[in-house]
Amino acid sequence: MSKNFFRLLFASLLLIQAKALADGTNSDLSVASDSTNQTRWAREAAENRESSSNIVWLTHEPLDFLLRRGDHFDDEPQRYIEMGNPTNLQRMADAGVRYAMIYFYKGFGMEYEKPSMVQSKRIADQLHKLGIKVGLYVGGTMFTETLYHEIPRAQNWEQRNQDNHWVPYGQQTYRHYACPNEPAYRDYIKRILKIGVQDLHADQIVFDNIMLQPEPDSCRDARCIKAFHDYLRKKYPTKEAVMRRFGLPNVDWIKPNEWDTPDQPDQLAVLNDPVLQEWVRFRCESLANYADDLSAYVKSLNPNVSVLMNIKGVYSWNRYWANAVYHPLYAGHVDVLSFDTGGYDARLDAKTGALVSQIRSYKMARLIGASCDAPIGDELLAAQHMAFGYETSVAGYAGAPWMDAHIASTPILAFFRAYHDRYYTGTTNIADVAILRNWPSMAYSINAAYVPATLMEQVLIQYKIPFDLLFDEEFTNLDRYKEVILAGQECVSDTQAKQLLDYVRRGGTLVITDNTGQYNDWREQRHQNPFLPARNEGRGRIVYIPQIKPADALAKTADAQDAEPGAVSQHTPRLSPAQWVLPKNHKEMYEAIVTNLPDGLSLISGAPLTTTAELYVRPETHETIVHFVNFDRKHPLSPFAVTVKKQFTGPVTAVKVFSPDTHDPISLPFQDTGGKITFTVPSMRIYSMIVIRSDGGV
Repeated sequence: MSKNFFRLLFASLLLIQAKALADGTNSDLSVASDSTNQTRWAREAAENRESSSNIVWLTHEPLDFLLRRGDHFDDEPQRYIEMGNPTNLQRMADAGVRYAMIYFYKGFGMEYEKPSMVQSKRIADQLHKLGIKVGLYVGGTMFTETLYHEIPRAQNWEQRNQDNHWVPYGQQTYRHYACPNEPAYRDYIKRILKIGVQDLHADQIVFDNIMLQPEPDSCRDARCIKAFHDYLRKKYPTKEAVMRRFGLPNVDWIKPNEWDTPDQPDQLAVLNDPVLQEWVRFRCESLANYADDLSAYVKSLNPNVSVLMNIKGVYSWNRYWANAVYHPLYAGHVDVLSFDTGGYDARLDAKTGALVSQIRSYKMARLIGASCDAPIGDELLAAQHMAFGYETSVAGYAGAPWMDAHIASTPILAFFRAYHDRYYTGTTNIADVAILRNWPSMAYSINAAYVPATLMEQVLIQYKIPFDLLFDEEFTNLDRYKEVILAGQECVSDTQAKQLLDYVRRGGTLVITDNTGQYNDWREQRHQNPFLPARNEGRGRIVYIPQIKPADALAKTADAQDAEPGAVSQHTPRLSPAQWVLPKNHKEMYEAIVTNLPDGLSLISGAPLTTTAELYVRPETHETIVHFVNFDRKHPLSPFAVTVKKQFTGPVTAVKVFSPDTHDPISLPFQDTGGKITFTVPSMRIYSMIVIRSDGGV
């Protein structure tokens, strides 16, 4: 959200439409010349676009920021006058808009931004009268030219690197990061939040810039060093524990690494240094504690206000080390998380054919109980969100199809809005398999551990195996899964190894690959791997895949992606989305997973590997829901067979397919035998939803 996000996103959508028409591919924005051939979703979308054509869309960026930053349109001052006009706001309501994010606090200073806050209150009051929920934007940096003039002591709140130098927001050097361990800064932000919640009656607070800068710019001010020592003292309370971990008798002697050159940290491949290992965890906890404190304060003022944090998603590189973001630490503190990282838009990569998606991020978000604020104006992006998104029930959340208000006038989103409350809420995903991303493996490896983990996830995604991502915090839920996979999880603690072996003895299947279990959780090498040799143990078994063999595209492709807006350039090697190509031995991997899965898969389909699927139950209505998404925009799918394991007792009464390409749902013939439902999905373009209704359903 570091740029004029909404205007740029709308421009991008128009480019997508133009390219689709030029390529002869299907576009959800195209309108048939004969209106009688249109679906009701297309007609509704066309009407919505017509009614919203004269709207000047609201933005979360204050005008002062655009003028200070540069890189803006020449009519910005006039546009800000027009967009807050009551007539313009009425047009938004008439177009069916239910949510708007507006500027509130960017970081210039409370007094400096008071005039724009007054404007925001007037706009918020009018929006509320029109039945539109209001999100208030809160930036996470300090503007030195104004805030320090307003509050000179604010200079003491900023982060300082090893050279006692302030830490800027990328190239915008007039924006500095505040120290996450500085209570005075938190108190200042809380004063602003109180105004937003109590005076402007915010429905949602949007926290931006929730990240720390990578080494060598991590904060080393006196606050952080003291907090680091306190963290170590609590974790290693005895002299013997400190000596065993660090070879030193006193945590006060310990100092985080200091770097000779700015690029020295980029030369690291693994974190073997125990201080660096603890430093990365400390930084993650510091950032999460800061964010969670602000979130808890918002909820203390009004528990119905939803909290959105721009902490982005789960990717194929080490964000724990780079930006101090470890998502499980935010569970229970974030209602919505934002994806505005470039390079991960849903697609088949034009160069490599890799299926690129945010599916990992969606699965992580559901795991921690958060919805996702992601661009969904493009047809495939919308389908991905509909299939994998989680809709939080907190009152201040408007719902995904209304979050991108000004680009929501597309047929697929008209479809989404119509069925949102009926089929996209109150669902629980079904997962046969869990794939573990455990803390020490993913935190202490800069890149290597991400290769097998990402490629194994890609096999699960493209073969449509129902799965969950698993983190250390969910280890008490192992028995929910029939199979747990550790792909290249090299660092496994003795405690975690015992938990996994006990899970096997109770009847579970454990699949391990590559060097899983070679080290303990301090990355100390083991003489004996507890998971080898592969074997039957108790009522379960351990399956070993010696190597996940990357495709040749892995070596020759390294497309750049916008790793983190506002972050400095990072040169550490990483797996790019274009490299998410199925491994050479993907068929063998699939067979190893499926043949050793007790009771078989809950979902089997004949859809090609360019298609993804997700399986849910909706207990309230006794319905099983299957979503299919075709990532190959140029080639619609031929009819394909599907088998779904029954999730409710009693006979199945109906199987229907819902599609944005048809007016109404279509009933499908099906067979209900042996605890399984079989049917054929008709040909589809991008998206289909299958609803299986059981006896007693609504």
